[in-house]
Amino acid sequence: MEHGQQGCGCAKPQENISNIGSFSSCGQTQFVGAGEEPRTADAKIDFVYPPVVFPSNKILKTFGEEAIRNMVFHHHSMLKKSSIGDMFPADEKEFLEGTQKTADFFVEALGGGDIFSSKHGHPALRGRHFRFIIDEKGREIWLMMYKKTLRDIEFPKELLEEFWNWIEPLSIRMINRRTTAVPPQRFTFESIKSEFGL
Repeated sequence: MEHGQQGCGCAKPQENISNIGSFSSCGQTQFVGAGEEPRTADAKIDFVYPPVVFPSNKILKTFGEEAIRNMVFHHHSMLKKSSIGDMFPADEKEFLEGTQKTADFFVEALGGGDIFSSKHGHPALRGRHFRFIIDEKGREIWLMMYKKTLRDIEFPKELLEEFWNWIEPLSIRMINRRTTAVPPQRFTFESIKSEFGL
């Protein structure tokens, strides 16, 4: 491993970040203007992204690759008609190619071999989507459309919790434009399971 690299391949921060405050604390104390010497404000952070628990390969083994691909297509087809549909190309061929690429990621992430990374490299989902504005509302639309998709395709009930506990925190990591200092709303499996008769 190269010097200055962590296991994820991200460079270690060089600055001292021992004092980190939340942006939500801004405006809570008196503002101080310039004095005789420069001064430094503490580092700030919006919120701590929750850990993402990747599911086991039981989903792929039980549900199957074709069903996973159909799930991604169903989800993207609904998103294309939604208020965040401009994230998808209008050209049908390009839409299908992009959906296929996303399906490759899902199949690989669920245990289907390196069918995505062998062609496209590390998924790096946040970086790949940074050209799109994804705010808290866009993330909620993406997630709620997945909830509807899982109902529509009759996703195996015994695997729902494992799948949801992956995509719910993963969706938070996709937010790249903040519109509020309030942390993104969490949609735990407990809060949605009754919609699946559980």
